[in-house]
Parts: sequence; C-alpha cells; structure tokens
Amino acid sequence: MRILLIGNLAPPYEEESLNNISLLKRLQSDGHECMAINISENPPGEKGFIHSKGYIDFVLKLIRHAWKMDVIHFSTKGYLRLGLLKLMTSILVGRFYGARTVITLHSELFSIMGQMRSPVGGRQTLFTSFAFAHKIICEDRDTYEVANIFKRKHNLVMVPSFICIPDEMKAHESRLLNKLKDKKRVIVFSNLQYPSFLFDVMDNLLNRSLDPDIGIIISISEKPSVKLQHVLEEKARRLSRNLIFVENDDILSSIEAHSRADLILRPLSCEGKAFFSGFTASIKRPLHTGEYIYFPNSILFIKEGEVANLCAHTIYQILMEKIDYFPRTEVEDFYRRIKEIYEGE
Repeated sequence: MRILLIGNLAPPYEEESLNNISLLKRLQSDGHECMAINISENPPGEKGFIHSKGYIDFVLKLIRHAWKMDVIHFSTKGYLRLGLLKLMTSILVGRFYGARTVITLHSELFSIMGQMRSPVGGRQTLFTSFAFAHKIICEDRDTYEVANIFKRKHNLVMVPSFICIPDEMKAHESRLLNKLKDKKRVIVFSNLQYPSFLFDVMDNLLNRSLDPDIGIIISISEKPSVKLQHVLEEKARRLSRNLIFVENDDILSSIEAHSRADLILRPLSCEGKAFFSGFTASIKRPLHTGEYIYFPNSILFIKEGEVANLCAHTIYQILMEKIDYFPRTEVEDFYRRIKEIYEGE
C-alpha cells in the first residue's frame, strides 16, 4: 500500500509523536510505500519527513503528495482550529483522489474540547471531516462517545495509542537501559518545563523518601536544558542514582524510556505545543508487550489550590501498587488492527 501519514512528527517527543513515527517506520519495514507530513510548528527531528509552514503551504504539499496514495491517515488531538481545518482539507483531498481516508483522535481533551466547539465553523469542520472519512479511530471511551455526536455514519472504531518498539532498540542494551537494570519501578517525566504544575508535582515527589529501586527519567522540553537539569540534580542529590536525563529530541532514548516506564507524566499538548501547563498534567500507565507499548487509560491532574503534594502522594502510592486507578484492558495486536482499517475491513 501507498500511505500518506499526517500528524505531529516533531520533537519534543512524547506519546503522540512517538506513536505516529513508530507506526510510520513499522509500515515501511513491512514493505509499504509511506510518506509523512509534519503539522507541528516544530521542524521534524528526522530526515525524510515533509514539513509544512502555514495552511497554504500545507495544502500545496498535500495536493502534491496525496496523488496516487491508497490511504491518507490524519492524526490529531483536535484542539487547534488550524489543525481541524487541515484535517478537513486532508479528508476532502483524499476523497477527491479516491484514497481511503482515516482519522486518529489521540485521547486527551477531545471529549471536552469537542463539545465546546463553536457552532459556526468548529462543529461544521468536524461534521464534514467525520462524514467523509472512511474510519475514525478513537483512543478511549470518552473520545469515542463525544465523536459520536459528530458522526454521520457508522465509521467509529476504538484502538488505543501504541508505540512500536524498533528492532534496533531490541537488538542491543543502551546506556539508558543499563542504568535502569536494577530499578523495579520507573517513572517518566516527559517534556518537563519550569514553571509548570508538572514541575511542582515532581518537586514534591523528589522531596519524599523514595525507594532506591525507583528510577526517575526526566526529559526537559526547554532548550537549553542544562540549567534546569543542574537545578534538579542539586535538589535531588541524595537521589542521584535514581535520576536519568534524556534529551527531548533523542527518539530512540525516548522510546526506551517509555518502554521501561510504569508511569508517564507530561503536560497536555497538541501538535508539539504545551497547553494549560500551569494547572494540568497527564498521567498514564502503559502496558508493555514484546513489540509494543500501549496507552489504554489515563488520569488528568487539575490544580485547584495547593494540590501538588497530594498528586505526588497519589503517584507514589500507584508506583508502590497500593492503589490502582487504572482499569485493566485486554491487549491485542493493535498494529494489525490499523492495517485492517487501511485495507477496508
């Protein structure tokens, strides 16, 4: 198949961009002819991706590269008006070219933002996109239920977000994985910035008496990151053996960090932009198999008053498996499910 994947493909790397990039690479390794257009304002971190600057530039590149494609797959969190306009345009161009059109709604706040869309412009964009798309992939139940508001036909499916573990990572043990060998539990703070609610939560966690078997991986979204890294190392000097820093544009290390994580905390984001970082944070517990990392469920922390200490306590209790806020989900081969969607099944 010839597949055009459109979505966030740029650093700082987190679940959304890692999902898009690893899916693309897995399809390529299976022999499919793939191209990718990056819709993030940040330039892609790897060669071979097409970077669009603004709506007109995006449309021109879409028209050029969508020609003779079998599948056009647009991935979004559905926050930004410009992103929704690009979504609708991609679906209509794909239909015009006779391609199979697929939308992935990455779960985060679509279940809230979708209902808040303006009746003039926003809702029409979603109605049009959903009406012409062959399939709409929702990553959780809340997203699925809100997407039902906009559907015009039975074209919704549920497939959790996942990251394909690349062969080069499975073939060797990196410096990062060697540091984590003796850690029974690992927590990842992804795309950390200061000041932010996520930083406050981490600060409170570091002030606790953490077990030595807990590893803490930190990816700082700010550039340069050296100053903030130094502050964290000084603050958590007694936990120096627990702290591991990963560059936010190092894709292999980012996947490795996710592959070992018991919990992942990060700011809310869309197309590489952080949103509501002053009062929200996302926490996810991934499921691990030999080839994939799945993200079936999540919790949203919202700051109301001085709650950073409570959130840190909650994280610690989850890590110690004293409480479980995450319902269990049956795991299947969701990559195979994506290919079935592409093939029209």
